[in-house]
Amino acid sequence: MAATQSVKTICFECHSRCGVVLTIEDGRLTGVKGDKDHPISRGYICPKGAAAPEIVYHNERITRPLVKNNGGFSETSWDNALSIIADKMSNAKEQFGAESVVLGSGTTRGMAPYLNRFLTQFGSPNFMAPSNMSGGPIVMGSSATCGFGLTDPDYANSRCMMLWAHNPENSWPGLYMNDIRDGLKKGAKLIVVDPRGTRLAKKADYWLQIRPGTDVALALCFMQVIIENQLYDKNFVENWTDGFEALRAHVADFTPEKTAAITWEDPGKIRDAAAAYAQNAPASLGPGMGGVCQANDAFDLTRSLTILAAITGNLEVAGGNLRCPPPTHKRACYGADHDPFLNLPKAQAQKKLGVDQFPLMGFIPIPSPPQTVWPAIEEQKPYPVKVVGLFANNSVCAYPNSNRVREVYEKLDFLFAVDYFHTPTTALADVILPPAHWTERDDVEDLLMKSHVFAQPKAMEPIPECRDEKQMLIDLAGKLDMTGFFQNIEQILDYRLEPMGTTYREFKEKQWHFDGFKYKSYEKKGKFRTPTGKVALSADYLKDLGISPLPVFREPDESPVSRPDLTGDFPLVLTTGGRLLVYYHSSHRNITSLKKRAPDPELQIHPDTARGLDIADGQWVYLISPRGRVEIRARYFEDMDPRVVHSHHGFWYGVKDGWKRININMITNDAPLCPVTGSVPIKSLMCRVEKMPPDSGKQPNA
Repeated sequence: MAATQSVKTICFECHSRCGVVLTIEDGRLTGVKGDKDHPISRGYICPKGAAAPEIVYHNERITRPLVKNNGGFSETSWDNALSIIADKMSNAKEQFGAESVVLGSGTTRGMAPYLNRFLTQFGSPNFMAPSNMSGGPIVMGSSATCGFGLTDPDYANSRCMMLWAHNPENSWPGLYMNDIRDGLKKGAKLIVVDPRGTRLAKKADYWLQIRPGTDVALALCFMQVIIENQLYDKNFVENWTDGFEALRAHVADFTPEKTAAITWEDPGKIRDAAAAYAQNAPASLGPGMGGVCQANDAFDLTRSLTILAAITGNLEVAGGNLRCPPPTHKRACYGADHDPFLNLPKAQAQKKLGVDQFPLMGFIPIPSPPQTVWPAIEEQKPYPVKVVGLFANNSVCAYPNSNRVREVYEKLDFLFAVDYFHTPTTALADVILPPAHWTERDDVEDLLMKSHVFAQPKAMEPIPECRDEKQMLIDLAGKLDMTGFFQNIEQILDYRLEPMGTTYREFKEKQWHFDGFKYKSYEKKGKFRTPTGKVALSADYLKDLGISPLPVFREPDESPVSRPDLTGDFPLVLTTGGRLLVYYHSSHRNITSLKKRAPDPELQIHPDTARGLDIADGQWVYLISPRGRVEIRARYFEDMDPRVVHSHHGFWYGVKDGWKRININMITNDAPLCPVTGSVPIKSLMCRVEKMPPDSGKQPNA
């Protein structure tokens, strides 16, 4: 009879990290269901989490270390693979300095504390992650304004929820949707700012269907309406903010009528939505991790949203936007105790790629944006980067301007990759290492977990030859004679939990810990964590860094307004990157049960626009930008302005040269970057759509 056990843990197939109960039979994963006792997800499980057994035992999973051999890959031992990596890293450090080695991870993969600690011991300040296009601008903009990140809306207790470029039903369902449903059941108003008619947008009391890239103008208009009509929280503004009069003068010109012309939205609806947000306190504001972080003015947008929350008195109050420090404090996922920039000698820390170009990163550190690493590889500026290691990072498909990303990696002296499956990025690697799945490893999770910490106990031993990434780093540190690094995984996890006064062995029995929400901490402390101790409506201290003290609307660099010369060839506005529930960015594309739900890249296009081009619903077309073209299936979508089209991202699998033919980032741009955060401008571009000839032979899955 099979030995069966149930293991409670948390899923890591996406950001939400829902509670799950795994069924293990004779050491094999056979079932996954939601954990009803989990305090946040409450039994929810999405298709990705349910597909965990399919992922673990997929016949394409990499289960042996691989080395490049005559253009292909051959299996090798762990000892040999790690020796090759260690030799390349040692040689690069000796010849070009430790900073010539960069380690990178994909979005929210849990590896940040361990990679950062490893880099600190090795001596490199260069941890690369896509934070500049996912969350980083929110942290930088809101921290520069009020001293903490605007990432924890208290939807459940709100009288008004405003989702700004945020569709949590697809991107964070287990983390946010229970609270949103609770808030709606209690009668909360719902405001959605989104060019697309998502399900939540169509349920909203106010759906503001703005032109992509005009968010800052709308936010400034909200402030104008709120201030002109004296709907702001006078007590909070008077006692806890700086620069209100400067803000009042700054936004005065952004009337609903002027803003309507910029945003393509009705002035009356803008006025009513602004008033609804201000008059229904407590109100929570949910910024999209990608939606507000992928623009040339991402910093100004997140500053604007934080100011909106501040002047309406919705910071650190129940039902507003909370400050949720993790109970692990400086040992949290992006905690100061791990960060090389904060722990290396100052001269070495200042070599961190991006700090010279984006000086605010020297005060509010986020990982080096990938786009600051590329010149160091291509042109050896400001110094050479020779070795890159990627952990769960399919850069070629996940980052904009895929052609350039691929060309950059081809110029590297050495690339190693850690991933479950082959991708267009692992194809460029010299060594590939096979990681353990989240069901096969122990960990703790605290990032964006609403002041909770969760244990992630492993349910079974890894498939032979697959290895916990933390163990990879321990073994690599041994090869490099890094005596200051951890000696075993338990020691690593105990170190993370030390501020809580517990060990991992004790904590995994408890499963999770919640510190409780703390409201209006600024009253107890007598200040906010800003240079003046108050919320910086006008952040005058930013002037010294060459940054505007007040948020400024900048027209997208590629739009019908800024580039009228392009409208003849590229008459449509393209916005990209809306999430699909069944996928996590570019991963999961080879999982049969998931691929059945979303087999092809689709272009959401208004039926009138499509018919005007003689394009049928479901027809394969060319989507063309000034940078090239991709093949995509047109899908009629009525809840979209006829002048706007939208494409999801991450498609590449199952098509020959798929990274080139069906990957939307072949036609996106990686310049110009947001001058403060390094964010990429992929939410507002210009394009055209052309019919694909039926005899072209290039319809991928027709």
